[in-house]
Order: sequence, then C-alpha cells, then structure tokens
Amino acid sequence: MNLESLYEEYVQAKSVKEKSAGHQAIQKVIGKVACNFPKDNPEALAWFTMALTHDSKKWFVAKLLEKVNPVPKALFDDLVFASLIENDPSFNKWFIAPCVRTFGVDAVKSRIMTFSVHPQVIENDGVTKVMYWIPRLAS
Repeated sequence: MNLESLYEEYVQAKSVKEKSAGHQAIQKVIGKVACNFPKDNPEALAWFTMALTHDSKKWFVAKLLEKVNPVPKALFDDLVFASLIENDPSFNKWFIAPCVRTFGVDAVKSRIMTFSVHPQVIENDGVTKVMYWIPRLAS
C-alpha cells in the first residue's frame, strides 16, 4: 500500500467541485486505507507517525482514524501530542477522540499530563484546549 499516493488521491478528491462525487472519492480512499490499516507495529505505522507532524497530512490521518477501531497503541502518543500542539481548539478533538474511544479517559488524561511539560504544549496552552474535550468525548 503506497500511502503517499493514497494521500495524493485524497487531496485530489477533496478538490472535486461536485460535492457528492468528491465525498464518494474521499470515502473510497479512506475505506481502502482503513481496510488495510497496519496493526500495532511502529515500523508499519511510521508513515502515520510522520504524517501527524505535517500540516496537511495530519488531517488525512484524523479522517482515517474515524474508521479505524481500535487505534493502534503505537500511535497513541503521537495522536495525543498532535492534539496538544494543534492551534485550533475546535480541531484538536479529531486527534484525541480516537484515543478516548480506544484507550479510555484515564489513559488519555495520564498521557496528556506526561506531555504537559513539553515546550510546544505549554506555548500552545494545549492541555487546557484538549481537556475541554475529554468530558464531552467520554459520554
């Protein structure tokens, strides 16, 4: 599975003018990746780890993880960290929600506290922004 080319397909699908056709194309790409999503293996998940640090690829990962359950443990830290450094507090939910769904509130809170001293998290006020979502996602 060539994730770079599938990501490019996703980008092209997002730019389709006709909404219904674009939505179908997006769902086709997401479905293809979700059906072949690597298991809990850091090497197989390396592309996703890298993508979570990329300004546009991270949204492909977030969209994909709506369909993947459970989330591989190897992505847990990367997703929590991505949520904590996301500037827009409306969007950090897309990284933390799959973690809450798979690992539970207590594990996610613990991981948030682990990263709370990271300079990027402090600068972004990431803990406050992400903790807003925790009780809302728990229900």
